[in-house]
Amino acid sequence: MPERPAPLDLDHLPVVDHHCHPWREGDDPFASGSYRMLFTEGDDPRLGEEVPATVYYRWTLRELARVLGCGPGEAEVLAARAALGHGAVEAKLMAEAHVEAAILDDLYAGRGGRRSSVAGMCGRLGGARTYRALRLESVLETLVCLSRDAGEVEDRFRARLDLATLRAEGVVSLKSIVAYRTGLGILPVVREDAYAAFTGLKRDADRDGSVRIADKVFLDYFLRIALGWCGELRFPIQFHTGFGDTDIDPPTARPSALKHVCDDPAFREAPLVLLHAGYPDVRELGYLASVYANVHVDVGLAIPFAATGYETIFREALALAPTTKVLWSSDGFSIPEHTWFAARQGRRALGRVLGELVGDGAIDQAEGVEIATQVLSANSRRLYRLDDAAGPAGRGDA
Repeated sequence: MPERPAPLDLDHLPVVDHHCHPWREGDDPFASGSYRMLFTEGDDPRLGEEVPATVYYRWTLRELARVLGCGPGEAEVLAARAALGHGAVEAKLMAEAHVEAAILDDLYAGRGGRRSSVAGMCGRLGGARTYRALRLESVLETLVCLSRDAGEVEDRFRARLDLATLRAEGVVSLKSIVAYRTGLGILPVVREDAYAAFTGLKRDADRDGSVRIADKVFLDYFLRIALGWCGELRFPIQFHTGFGDTDIDPPTARPSALKHVCDDPAFREAPLVLLHAGYPDVRELGYLASVYANVHVDVGLAIPFAATGYETIFREALALAPTTKVLWSSDGFSIPEHTWFAARQGRRALGRVLGELVGDGAIDQAEGVEIATQVLSANSRRLYRLDDAAGPAGRGDA
């Protein structure tokens, strides 16, 4: 067999985690059942019996055993983790992750438990500068609860989209999870039709004290307001695409479902960041980034969860997408393991793919390091204007 080209060593390069979530707070050690459920997007407790059979979980335990100096069995790793304490474990893992900045969606409810603030995540991430991504569906749900009518919701929503205020709060991106609610086919909506949905939403909010908005007309109307604002100010907006938990309807979460938005002249200047590699439709996402100047590719969640496919994800993303539009993230949540593993193994997978390209003569060594730097940190710093943003963040409410 021909010898495999030498990978590029990228372990020394810092990363910008441009999409992640705060971790849990508290010192209670993990039981095996609750720990396992943090390694699946499912919520059925029976999956806890199957998680140890996944490659990602097996691999994580082995890597943790190396760091913690114990055997690779689940019981041994959890015992060593508990003996060391959450803070010390975080410090060890972040020393390897080398995260220099992170953008956190702090309105994600997580997998239960109290969560750290965005400012609090600065120290937990090893001193990384921390910023916010503002989840629009959560903003709208709060506004429905607070407002008397749909017109007031719109007035408050437009007022919330104030650049100076957002920057002062450390918000560097908007974020939408409409893929989880009504799908990515965001279409033009008549105002009166959107307003008509308010009555039912307000009734639910008054009855329950909160509301989960899953009305397509209502969401499409307000997301198009946000997209127009992002286009005017060239302010990034992140969209969940591809796989996720069981709320997702896969066909409506594919990256290509956003083509209506990509084709709309009103939004052509809005930087669209399509999250999670659109997994499993990575090539579809790479194609969109190659033909639309405002589309950017993220690889988080797919890396680290799709454990045997890291190199394939990078190959497919880089096959068409400009290297200046591919961004690394972890989508880490609840525990530091996801952030750390995505950084460590993501660097190594990218190093192997770039090493192959060097071996094939497609790029030279210097270009390989330049591309790696772009993907791991530089593209995010430029897109979100992090060098101009206030940080660490953590101020302001939705």
